[in-house]
Amino acid sequence: MRMLPLLATLLLGASGLAACTNERVVASEPTPAYTRSEVAYAASDRDLRVVLHGNPFGLTPDRFAEKVLPHMQDRVFGVRTNLTTTPNDTARRDYKVVLAFNVSENMLNSALCTEGPIPTAPPGGPIIVQGAFCRSGGALTSATGWLDRPQGPDDPDFRSLISDMTFSLFPSQRSDLLCGTPDC
Repeated sequence: MRMLPLLATLLLGASGLAACTNERVVASEPTPAYTRSEVAYAASDRDLRVVLHGNPFGLTPDRFAEKVLPHMQDRVFGVRTNLTTTPNDTARRDYKVVLAFNVSENMLNSALCTEGPIPTAPPGGPIIVQGAFCRSGGALTSATGWLDRPQGPDDPDFRSLISDMTFSLFPSQRSDLLCGTPDC
């Protein structure tokens, strides 16, 4: 019986901490083609190309990449890779991760994988980032995240947003594989 008040206190504390952040990420279900073995093939012990569209802080593209890329590293569970905007010859050309910040037109996350410019809004205000892990011209996974009150590229909430987006783009397994019933 003494554990009940302690458990209630812990739950209230955890929910209070969760409410302190102003970033959120929602991942879409991976396509049926997504597998952990393909992630390993695409990225294990090699560079994985990252394409960044938009810049919510008005930094130069190189400086913005310097603020984003460190928070993407070590977020691909079970695979050692180097996420970079300047991949070397170890990168597999058919694979990339795309992050688009504050897209100015309605766009499906799967459309991020196509080549070509993606129109984005000028710097300032809340951040909405759309992301995809792409093979050739199609998305294997996608996610959308937002940050209501960005304080700049060094904001811990911005760093968490980038980290959580990357983690969401590389789920450890598809949820439909965990379902044991036909109507899951």
